[in-house]
Amino acid sequence: MALDLKGPLNLMGDLTLEASGGGKVTIGNKEILVEVPPGTNPPQGTSSPVILPPPPATPTDLGPGVDVINSFNKTVKIKTVPNGTVPAVAMGVVMQGLSPTWPGMMLPSQGNTPPVTAGGLTINVVGDQAIIFPSGGSASFSASGQ
Repeated sequence: MALDLKGPLNLMGDLTLEASGGGKVTIGNKEILVEVPPGTNPPQGTSSPVILPPPPATPTDLGPGVDVINSFNKTVKIKTVPNGTVPAVAMGVVMQGLSPTWPGMMLPSQGNTPPVTAGGLTINVVGDQAIIFPSGGSASFSASGQ
């Protein structure tokens, strides 16, 4: 059974959320993104490949997979079945590629309305986006990592 948060809420201090029976923690029925190790398979999201160096050279890493590896707020955590207790993503750093090679940053959540925040930062949910720095391309997230 899911634990569904409904806003507006501002979660403060050290807090661990857990859904009963191994369910997912959601905001308005959208799963909250959590930090995952770089190169998680399957990836949380995808983006267009980064073509660096430019042709005719062979690109360094054409992998489209994107994972959130670091949240800007570490105080609100979610207890998940596969990963233990991990921070909920409230903006943060992403990595793209098979290795992973290419850095980027989560954008403020567009799917978390009315907003549920962690220490004043809007918590990101499935469907949110990130920008990949080398290409300027956007990444969209279809899996939470929970």
